[in-house]
Amino acid sequence: MSLNWRTVRASDVEQACVLVESGQQPARIPSKGIFLIRNGQELPAKHILRLAYCVANNLPLDKKLQFSSGDSSINLLRGLGFEVERRASPGEPKQT
Repeated sequence: MSLNWRTVRASDVEQACVLVESGQQPARIPSKGIFLIRNGQELPAKHILRLAYCVANNLPLDKKLQFSSGDSSINLLRGLGFEVERRASPGEPKQT
């Protein structure tokens, strides 16, 4: 299944953030390097994008999606107006 990221809007990302922040949809594994910054919190960008895609496309929130995160994820989130940071590995200084 090829994913159509053009369906994802800023409002879908916002809804995904709320789901994560409220504890309704916690990340199953910790993020290793790309974080969406919202209200001073670092949220796992790949998990947020997966949820946002599900919201945008009326898919179950537990739907498994296969995609690699990286520059394209950063560009997508920044293009929608979100602050995103990358770290080389846990504990290392933030990269922008």
